[in-house]
Amino acid sequence: MDLTINGARIHYERTGAGLPVVFLHAGVADSRMWERQVAAFAKTFDVIRPDGRGFGKSELPPRSWSPVADLLGLMDELRLKPVHLIGCSMGAHLAIDFALEHGERISKVVLIGPGIGGAKFGERYPELFAEVDAAEKANDMDAVNRAEMRLWLDGQRPEGYVKQPLRDLFLDMNGSNFDTDFNSTPPENIEPPAVERLNEITAPTLVVVGDADLPPVLDAVELLMAKVPQARKAVIHDAAHLPNLEHPDEFNGLVLDFLLSG
Repeated sequence: MDLTINGARIHYERTGAGLPVVFLHAGVADSRMWERQVAAFAKTFDVIRPDGRGFGKSELPPRSWSPVADLLGLMDELRLKPVHLIGCSMGAHLAIDFALEHGERISKVVLIGPGIGGAKFGERYPELFAEVDAAEKANDMDAVNRAEMRLWLDGQRPEGYVKQPLRDLFLDMNGSNFDTDFNSTPPENIEPPAVERLNEITAPTLVVVGDADLPPVLDAVELLMAKVPQARKAVIHDAAHLPNLEHPDEFNGLVLDFLLSG
């Protein structure tokens, strides 16, 4: 399904009925990363999976835009209130920003392998991204895709640790985004940035992390646990940045327990 939100065609999938749950994908993926969640969550919830602007089947017109405004626009068009927000990485970044700007529109928040607006944890570990940087300088996008797969799918485990079909799914989702020129149309960020305001998040928050995720993500998790008043943490063992793909049954169980608890 498609809607025009703030001048852009935004694609989303919708399944089930009940309290709405909006799934926000990672920057190395699109809404397909949530396929293994749909059946389990749609038994109880109205499951909505948008492709972010410029990702998947959504477009990125050459104009200024705000991820928070797009999410709010989608919720308004679909008349959603309140919602649970579930975001991974870039999607967690958006969920945090939205919780700070429109806390009245959400019920609970789930943050997986979270990014945090204004945080620069990656700068502490430049060696992690050397292979990606070199491939980008060489304009070898296939090498970029595979280097990012080693980082975000395998994580701190040996290269090739995660098996098929997840490797092909990652390469297809991430590679499909390379045709979009995000640099020419960067998103607007909230001000002050989230990293300075985490104590303002009032919604019950579950932070999910794979124990083999990268150090910058683990640093972000520590900060969230220290600053967000109602945060609790769940660690998925033998998983990296996309634990919902690696261990869907475990992920589904712990997140559903959180959402359905009083």
